Amino acid sequence: MVRVGSTYVVVITTLLLVHVHCLPVDEFDVHSVPLANGAKSGVRMPIVGIGTGGYGPPGETWDDSVAEKAVAEFLSLGGRRIDTSLSYGDQRGIARAVKASKLPRESIFITSKVGGGPPGYNETLQQMDDILEQFGSPYVDLLLIHWPGPRNSSDPECNKGSTESEKARSCRQATWRAMETILQSGKAKAIGVSNFAQNHLQDIIDMNSTLPAVNQVEFQLYWHEFEFVAFCQLHNITFNGYSPLGAADWAPIIHNWPGHNTTMQEPLVQQIAKVHNKSPAQIILRWQWEFGIVVNPRTKSSEHMKENLDIFDFTLSDVEFQQMTVISPPKNPKVTPDPHKYP
Repeated sequence: MVRVGSTYVVVITTLLLVHVHCLPVDEFDVHSVPLANGAKSGVRMPIVGIGTGGYGPPGETWDDSVAEKAVAEFLSLGGRRIDTSLSYGDQRGIARAVKASKLPRESIFITSKVGGGPPGYNETLQQMDDILEQFGSPYVDLLLIHWPGPRNSSDPECNKGSTESEKARSCRQATWRAMETILQSGKAKAIGVSNFAQNHLQDIIDMNSTLPAVNQVEFQLYWHEFEFVAFCQLHNITFNGYSPLGAADWAPIIHNWPGHNTTMQEPLVQQIAKVHNKSPAQIILRWQWEFGIVVNPRTKSSEHMKENLDIFDFTLSDVEFQQMTVISPPKNPKVTPDPHKYP
């Protein structure tokens, strides 16, 4: 599939558009994509997952008991990918939900992350062991470096160089070497990065070694870097969009979007939703998938989970797709901090 915008071209190979069945014991069909680069042979990543970080308006926290309940419901509805992080503090609750589901561990795709910023070589290995201890599992399916900065590790490699940029580059590369060690050990079936801009990815590419299987970056109707998506795809790096619905529970308030409206309240999105008899959220998630982007929307609502998983029985027209692509964003469109600030 090729989608052409006014100033960019993004190619989504037919290899991505694959509908596969999960294990025979699983009653649900799971749409997934194959991972390349830093991934073991045959690893597939479900297209729709559930995010578990930072739920709710200011002042609310999403602890492991809330995570346990949400993940249990998601799994019962056929969801098979869970996105978390050591820093979220919810992995033990997620582990309880996975165990209670009685699904085979290999039928569930779990993503976790090390850092803050790059932890350096030894600390990355230690954090990996902490993650596995909390999950009570010998492996995670995907391990990511959470952010490209700040550089706050005691690893000597993280202070190597005469400039801040050189030190940051050295730290990312030391951390990536630890990620490669983890992949080789079998403690992660795939490795990748999160919130890495193109210059951060270039640090990994310049190592002439294993490339990330995945880059998880904010991508939503008001914030999207189309050329960067194409860059990742040209390097066979699966682009994983987080906050795909624009963190509707708090971002419009925090960033003072006009009328505190959400991406799902855009008139064009609502109009297209009526045409396809879908919800606005389904239209936005489908729009992202037609770029070849896998998504992990956050929700505690069973109804919303069902909708998020049901985006594979319709296609946007070329006109609808391009109209959505050029929607004008509000002031302060980005939900999370901008990784470009890190050298």
